[in-house]
Amino acid sequence: MLLKHRKIFLIVSLFLISLCAFPQNKTDENKKKQGHWIFTNKTKNLPGYKSDQIVEEGNYENNRKVGIWTFYFNNRKVKHKLNYVNNKPNGTAIFYYKNGKIREKGTWKNNRWIGLYEMYYPNGHLKNKFNYNNQGQKNGAQKFFHENGNLMISGTWNNGNASDDLHEYNENGIANTERYKAGPPISIESDTVNEIDSTSDTISNKVVVIKKKKTNTDISLFEGNGYQEFKDRKGRNIRVGTFKNGYLVEGKTFEYDKKGKISITQVIKNGKITKIIDHSTLK
Repeated sequence: MLLKHRKIFLIVSLFLISLCAFPQNKTDENKKKQGHWIFTNKTKNLPGYKSDQIVEEGNYENNRKVGIWTFYFNNRKVKHKLNYVNNKPNGTAIFYYKNGKIREKGTWKNNRWIGLYEMYYPNGHLKNKFNYNNQGQKNGAQKFFHENGNLMISGTWNNGNASDDLHEYNENGIANTERYKAGPPISIESDTVNEIDSTSDTISNKVVVIKKKKTNTDISLFEGNGYQEFKDRKGRNIRVGTFKNGYLVEGKTFEYDKKGKISITQVIKNGKITKIIDHSTLK
């Protein structure tokens, strides 16, 4: 028992010595932050955190953030890790869900994603796998996935514009051979908006998700021309707008999540899908 207490005392002593050997939250003679800094909520005053909880930590050089900085949720798990260059996020960026699984990861440079970017569902399955050029535009092979992990859409983008080689699959992995009736050959314009707030050190990525789903609505119940609203069995709008020869040419289509809230809105003009909004990324 005495030997066990001595070992514990030795471990505690070594820990205290290490803290002295590597001091934190220090400033130089010019009052500039240097070395490793740890910020608790006593300084940050964020809601939901205890006063002694660590909010963020990383290194300073001459009062500027450098290298990997780690930010935490109020459950003490990692929230995101950002690489800083000259006090700005620049380089590797990884974001996590509160359950500890990765939410998104990639390379952030000049206020935009570049190179390979991946976004995940809370269950750990891949949601999007994009490739960006140095201007932050999707370029090359792009993939969208269903929540069960199966491929939803694959295709090639050229400097932000989708080509004609899009392939669609349902949640069971079966290829869709018929286009969703929204007009003749559709042109998908998918604008991805990336924003970073340097004051809060968080990146919000409003990812455009393309998702089309067949319904049992029979559009032959009307003449196929003029304004019409189609609803699902629960009375929710699924296609609203002006139709021509059975095709929606001006209007919107809607999809709903399991809770009955709108998850996807598609805006259609001149028979083409011009905008796709994933409402889950706007929360």
